[in-house]
Amino acid sequence: MNTEHVTTIPSSAKARRNPPPSRKRTPRRRRKKNKKKQASALPRIKEERKRKHIRRAYQHLKSTVFTLFTRQEVDQLAVSCGFCQREAKKIFPFEFALCCMLASMLEAKRGFASVWRLLAAAADIKVVRSAVTGRFGSGSAKMMEALFTKALARLPQPDHPELLGKLEQFKQVLAQDGSVLQLAPVLKKLFPATRTNSMDAAGKIHATADVVNWRFTAVTLTGERDSELQQVRDHGIKPGTLYIRDLGYVDYDEFASMIAEEADLLMRLKSNANPMVLRIRHGVVGPRRSEGMKFRDLKFCKTQNSFDLDARFSSWDGGTTDLRVVGRYNPETGKYHTYVTTLPAEAFSVEELAVLYSLRWVIELLFKLAKSSCHLDHLDTKDPDAIRTHIYASLLAATVLSAVVYAAAKSAGLPVSDISLLTVGIAAPLMVLPLMILWGQRELTYDELAAMIVRMIVYGCRDQNPARTTEQWGVLGA
Repeated sequence: MNTEHVTTIPSSAKARRNPPPSRKRTPRRRRKKNKKKQASALPRIKEERKRKHIRRAYQHLKSTVFTLFTRQEVDQLAVSCGFCQREAKKIFPFEFALCCMLASMLEAKRGFASVWRLLAAAADIKVVRSAVTGRFGSGSAKMMEALFTKALARLPQPDHPELLGKLEQFKQVLAQDGSVLQLAPVLKKLFPATRTNSMDAAGKIHATADVVNWRFTAVTLTGERDSELQQVRDHGIKPGTLYIRDLGYVDYDEFASMIAEEADLLMRLKSNANPMVLRIRHGVVGPRRSEGMKFRDLKFCKTQNSFDLDARFSSWDGGTTDLRVVGRYNPETGKYHTYVTTLPAEAFSVEELAVLYSLRWVIELLFKLAKSSCHLDHLDTKDPDAIRTHIYASLLAATVLSAVVYAAAKSAGLPVSDISLLTVGIAAPLMVLPLMILWGQRELTYDELAAMIVRMIVYGCRDQNPARTTEQWGVLGA
């Protein structure tokens, strides 16, 4: 009986004889050829990525910054505001508005000359200095104010995940404050300074800022003696809004109106306030027997670094308002930072209220940006309309910088909070000419850029009083 011999081939040998299609090895010559192709295509791929990044950056700037106001809108505003009665011939409204705004980022001493130099250098508008001076008036002030209001309404609102959560319950979180501007002494009748101020004339900017989105929402210019509280009353109360205020806005009748309008308040407690204690949650020695006492008669626990209670405040007309009073101990000063609020204890702890109040410094930083980088308080003019024009130009420049930050962060894929707005303000002079060229949609060659530098020197830096110079030094040439 014949027995067939069956040879069994190992599976590993079968795999070597018949490798799967995915594991087929490319011949060495072909591999070298593919590597050469990839190496030759690498510069082209890098160049395409670079061009794509550049196009993306321009598109973000175009959709975010350059849409704040357009040439057609400025031309319409110029007619409605009285900047020009008919079609402009030499100084066009769009270029004038751009140069007023961007000039505020360039020169610390604000005046007509900075606008004149930028018009000659960047816009190629060759006019005498007096022609630029004549364009400043009530029409230019109204036009710049209208552009500032329009830009505020169109400013994008970035996402701030670190501030969301508990703040999502509010429609807005607003801080209100004022800042003093020194003006020429001849304007003391229009803008009187306070009696305790060393200057004769001073203006005050009353501003409301959205502390979550880092932007101004309303700005009013008055004399320094005008009441900050009256300006707040004129703007009214918005339901569903949290107001963070400084000590200059204390009015218990106003607080009662906020409660009635379903708005919330957080502010510092004045040092002379002495309400009656209604209820104590923690932080006070003998809480039960302390209820009904005056706030200044309380003794706070040394074992706790905060206190929380409800108190009743009396107003001038005899009414009362019940508010929550909290305090957090500062070991550096040995005193409590005391706050008054309408926010409930179930929703916000004392520590959270202290952090929330620190958001009020956003409006201080916005003022610093407008003053330091956009030279809001460096006004070298005696004309009230020119002062208003320069002020709204500076505020418009600060708004444009906020839009530039948003566009840059979006283009780079970064959160807006990663970019320092104050550092952007320091770098603002570097952006003036590129913004002017891009916003005006001008395509310049190297020769035209060189001509721009020459125009800036020849027209903007020429001696304004050659006769005086000749009289002073001409004798040396004899």
